[in-house]
Amino acid sequence: MSVPARLAQIRKFLGLSQKEMGKRVRVSGTTWQNYELENAAPNAHVLAHLSGEGFDMNWVLTGQGEMRKAGAAGKQETGFAELAPLELPRNQVGGTGAHMLVPRYRLRTLDTEAGKRMTVEDRTILDAISFRRSFIEQELKVDPAKLIAVEAPDDSMEPTFSAGDILLADTSDPKLRGSGVYVLTSGSALLVKRLQMKIDGGVVVSSDNATRYPSEEIGKGDTDELKIAGRVIWRGGRM
Repeated sequence: MSVPARLAQIRKFLGLSQKEMGKRVRVSGTTWQNYELENAAPNAHVLAHLSGEGFDMNWVLTGQGEMRKAGAAGKQETGFAELAPLELPRNQVGGTGAHMLVPRYRLRTLDTEAGKRMTVEDRTILDAISFRRSFIEQELKVDPAKLIAVEAPDDSMEPTFSAGDILLADTSDPKLRGSGVYVLTSGSALLVKRLQMKIDGGVVVSSDNATRYPSEEIGKGDTDELKIAGRVIWRGGRM
């Protein structure tokens, strides 16, 4: 059974029309119909609503496990950042059909001892987001298997992107490739920061919301300490 077929099964389980189902997850009935016809893929916020209704995201995206979460009763108000963790085997990431899965990681903001705010994320796959394969390969022009998704947790990168936006990062060439927004590794954590190359060979590591999140400079001789996981190439969010 495909993802569109499982979405149709969810709607029938709830006893709703396509128009009613769309309204329930805050999209139009036509958009939901396109999900079932495989003309579009549900975005992060639609998946969040389904998870909040008690549907298991592992089942929705991969077909494995049960449709309903263990102990699911009724609708629970929850945001996309609060989706329950699950194990998504790497051999299921990507897929071979019209749609593919991109693993998603959760970001969080910490206050360091020095009083600076730092955005990090646990390096654990929470779930996956479905994207149309043609969009990834033809528009973004990247290897689908080399993508990861992260969700912006706060205003540290405003106005470039806002809290709740979904970011796609290309991990195929994990090195500094000019100025841009990158996903960095720091021990067991990941950070999303803007890197700006300096004429002297150093690098400025910063957040776009510079008034709240101070930048720091890395000298030319210390740039090897920058452990880059990938470069952010796409963002998606609410208008």
